[in-house]
Amino acid sequence: MTESNKYIESDKFAFDLVANLVRSPGAFPQTGKFSSKIWAQLFGMTEKNFKELLKESGVPYFKFGSNVIVDAQEFWTSQKQKEV
Repeated sequence: MTESNKYIESDKFAFDLVANLVRSPGAFPQTGKFSSKIWAQLFGMTEKNFKELLKESGVPYFKFGSNVIVDAQEFWTSQKQKEV
């Protein structure tokens, strides 16, 4: 398996999944704050790649110790703005 500069190729489907879910994310949390580890597991990607997605999308997040915490509403709002 090869690794690109931005993300591991095997996770490309997860990046595409996130992009497609923006239109109808109902099965995923819409409110609340979750760690990047939880988000990564929801989308079937590595935590490292989820953090890269945050950077690319400009999703606001905050660090709590070694954890990265993302608010669900801010995540989906940022993804919708990226799409426009």
